Amino acid sequence: QTDFKSRHCPGGLLIIFGVRATSCMMQGNSNGENMETDTPSVKFQIEEIGKLMKNDGEMKQGQLWCLIQSKWLETWIDYTGSKAFWQYRPDEKEERGPSPGEIDNKTFLVEKGEGATQATFGVTQINLGAQETRDFYFVPVSVWEKLQSWYGGGPKVQRGTKLAGVIEKRVKVDLHPVHLVLYSCNTKGEADTSNPIMKPYPKEASLSQVIADLSNDGKSNGTTEAKAKAEDEESKATVRLWYLEVSTKTFPYEKGERVEARYNGEWYIGDLKGLPEEDKHGRYSVLCDVDKGKPTPPKTLVRQIRRVTPKEGEGEEIKEWKAVSDRELKVELGLLKLTKSGLSKFMVERKNDGKWIRELIIKDWRDFEVGDYIDCEDTQSKFLPAVIKKVRGGKIQVHYVGYSDKWDEWIDKESDRLAKRGSRCRTTEDYDDDDYGSSYGFGGSQGSVGLRNLGNTCFMNSTLQCMNATPSLTDFFVDGEYRSQINRSAYKSGGRIAEEYGKLVKEMWAQRPHTVTPRGFKAAIGDFAPRFSGYQQQDSQELLACLLEGLHEDLNRIRKKPYDPNPAIGDGKNDEKIAELAWNKYRKREDSVIIDNIYGQIRSQVICPECGNLSVKFDPCGILQVPIPSVETKLQAVTIQYADPSKPNLKLAVSVEKSGDVNDLQAAVAKVANVDAKELISCEVYHNKVYKVFSQDHSINSIMDNDIIYMFEVLSLKSEKPEDSKGIMRVKVNMETGGRDELIFGTPVCIGIPYNDDHEVKAGDVESMIVNALKRNWSNDKKEKPFKVLVRTDWNEFKEISPEKMIKLSRDFEVKAVWDSKEDYSEAKCLKHKSLANLGESEGGEVLTLKACLDSFTKEEILTAGNEYRCPACKKESRGKKKLDLWRLPNILIVQLKRFQYTRQWRDKITTYVDYPLEGLDLATWTKAKDQKRKAVYDLYAVSCHGGGLGGGHYWAYAKNLVDQSWYTLNDSSVKKMRKNDVKTKEAYLLFYARRGFNGSQAAREARSKK
Repeated sequence: QTDFKSRHCPGGLLIIFGVRATSCMMQGNSNGENMETDTPSVKFQIEEIGKLMKNDGEMKQGQLWCLIQSKWLETWIDYTGSKAFWQYRPDEKEERGPSPGEIDNKTFLVEKGEGATQATFGVTQINLGAQETRDFYFVPVSVWEKLQSWYGGGPKVQRGTKLAGVIEKRVKVDLHPVHLVLYSCNTKGEADTSNPIMKPYPKEASLSQVIADLSNDGKSNGTTEAKAKAEDEESKATVRLWYLEVSTKTFPYEKGERVEARYNGEWYIGDLKGLPEEDKHGRYSVLCDVDKGKPTPPKTLVRQIRRVTPKEGEGEEIKEWKAVSDRELKVELGLLKLTKSGLSKFMVERKNDGKWIRELIIKDWRDFEVGDYIDCEDTQSKFLPAVIKKVRGGKIQVHYVGYSDKWDEWIDKESDRLAKRGSRCRTTEDYDDDDYGSSYGFGGSQGSVGLRNLGNTCFMNSTLQCMNATPSLTDFFVDGEYRSQINRSAYKSGGRIAEEYGKLVKEMWAQRPHTVTPRGFKAAIGDFAPRFSGYQQQDSQELLACLLEGLHEDLNRIRKKPYDPNPAIGDGKNDEKIAELAWNKYRKREDSVIIDNIYGQIRSQVICPECGNLSVKFDPCGILQVPIPSVETKLQAVTIQYADPSKPNLKLAVSVEKSGDVNDLQAAVAKVANVDAKELISCEVYHNKVYKVFSQDHSINSIMDNDIIYMFEVLSLKSEKPEDSKGIMRVKVNMETGGRDELIFGTPVCIGIPYNDDHEVKAGDVESMIVNALKRNWSNDKKEKPFKVLVRTDWNEFKEISPEKMIKLSRDFEVKAVWDSKEDYSEAKCLKHKSLANLGESEGGEVLTLKACLDSFTKEEILTAGNEYRCPACKKESRGKKKLDLWRLPNILIVQLKRFQYTRQWRDKITTYVDYPLEGLDLATWTKAKDQKRKAVYDLYAVSCHGGGLGGGHYWAYAKNLVDQSWYTLNDSSVKKMRKNDVKTKEAYLLFYARRGFNGSQAAREARSKK
């Protein structure tokens, strides 16, 4: 109802039209003085709004709420000092701000086009870039009406609430519902356009729910409760839906026709020589007039042609009401092509005396139309679900669901390779939208499900599992709200990455535990980044970076990026100002849910060694790549066996330089064990055998952390040339059992055998040395040795040798002790030295922490040669001092442990164990911005792991379920619950942390209202 009101103002009569109660707010007289207003007193406004917010301020399902411009409401709060709104509090100051003036909600509405305010239905479409708190606030209808009556303005923007969320159920305002314009069907079977109605429905609703809603006279309105009953209601429905298809009349082209071909932006007249179905890329072949007369006239291949002389009726608009198919009834409105743009129009047909008014023509499945789904046999004689992309003459172009466009092909309409949808392939209700081939089974939980390996795709599965455990992103995608923000003009992907990822995440959060085949996502990421299109092993971090880039571009709220040639660079004196300026410049070009949650800022400073100039800049950062500091020393575990058989073995740990050799290792062991280093033989034991006897110059760095190292004291080694001998041969002796089933067991030994000029030694001397070395290994009640000493002969056989016989020593010389019985052997007693406590969890390597990695990341360094810095002050290139610091911390912190190292000469994987906290990672130490230190604590929620070496290995993930908060091992299709303590592993590669106190659902809610 519209009221008219007038009042006398100085200088004339002011008439305000179309406002229920108006004012002459802040109008000035000829002297510039403010006038009195018609609005109530500030005290009255505070009391009235306070009462309304107290009574109506709790958001509940099924309510209507209004949107009001945030700047206006904040100005009103500063003007009145009201504390009714928790989202914004007034400044505690005596002086109040100016009056807010008229409400202007047009700032967050679509300004023009079909999505703008519709004169017929009063529908307002909110700008996809609008964001809660930044552009608008939600207020109860009663509050809106009261404020609008006092201050005027508008328009009124009203939205319903609904219950949403798979991870956390909550009530939210449905900002971007699908508006359906419904026309009733008259007795002649035609649409009655005289009295249409408009109804909003959530994007996750389906046309089946719309039918159930209309059958129940609008009582369900497509709510969540109606969803479970929609299918049952549909079977009893007395309502049928028809959609208005608007098409252009066309005629198929024939060879020889005179056409115009569009080539490089120009039109060329010529003769049509070939049709798209004859070209593997689907192009027309045209012989242009300009090419005629040439010795070998080329044929121009184009995708766009038009007739020189159009046929009668060609290009005319055809409008036809078509029945909604069973498949379309099941698809969510947010995905349905019929509801993609603007106000979607449907005709509602109700049964008349139990009969339908319109005749429903059931077409044959071979009456192909674009968008039809069929089963199609591929070139490997396997039937796959396919969709028809084009129909031309007697052929159709098919696209295999879930596969790249490069496999599209033209097939004859009558070909036996085509079959009715669902007749040769599996059939599901959402057949056309399911590219993932889910199979249901056991072992998982909602949200923690297996991903099928498509062939060396473990790296992809590991990354996807970690992303699926990310709080804000998963909630955002599961609810399907990302669809309203997809940028169809996005670079390279055109929205496909976000679309396929959203489908995949939603399938992973289905109610039943199951295994999902991510074929659709694999095809999309392969088209976006061709290096992922094949089936070679790749890097999970590279896939993650590519996925974040694709999602950001697809969901970027900035459609036209402004160019800013002036980077924000400071001198270290005003970091806060420069950082904020750099961040604002960045956000004006890059603004998405990915940037909101995952990206932060790195502070980078360089000091010029020539003039001392300090240059500081702030760069965005999505994945924090921290080096694993090179440890100059390593702790090596060694077991020493003394020459005196009465002394027990000793296991100890010593610290040695990685650049050193075995001689250094022996010196360190000798110092602890109180022996002579020159009397030690060092070897590696593997599976109860001496695997390798080390030379003195063998590199320490080549000894792996899990290698078992023994040292044997041999007194005769000290001189290397004992009396009456020319040298010492180091000989390994393994323990075996005799008989048919030979078994290698126990701990082998090494001995030093002196030899003469001919490299010979008496067999009896060898046996005596072995018996002396093994005295500690047989029972005391055994006076005779319980084993035989066998020597390998020239015929590669092991035999007992006469004690007086001379044995020729060579590099292949080998001896073994064959025991009469395994029971006669007893393992030598071994003492453990206190130095073993230093090994900790690293089992042979020095314990590194994530703190040390962050220290290394923020450590000042000199720029390397070839990477010089050009000083903006002195204009000289030099190797300046560079230092990095954290500045703006993200809600989601992704840390990459840089395990893989590549140079021109070599490549390597660092296998060092890095101890990382599961909870309470405090980044305040490495954060330069003071305001960020207060919220710098993070908790781990996922880990991407890599086992094995370079060029292969295997990836898997550990992830914390968002619902039950349990940890799971997610290894391709395998899903197992795991202990929290087992999450720490030396195979950790990518660490995913969430800021403590960060509300993922709240972040998702904020992202929903953005573009």
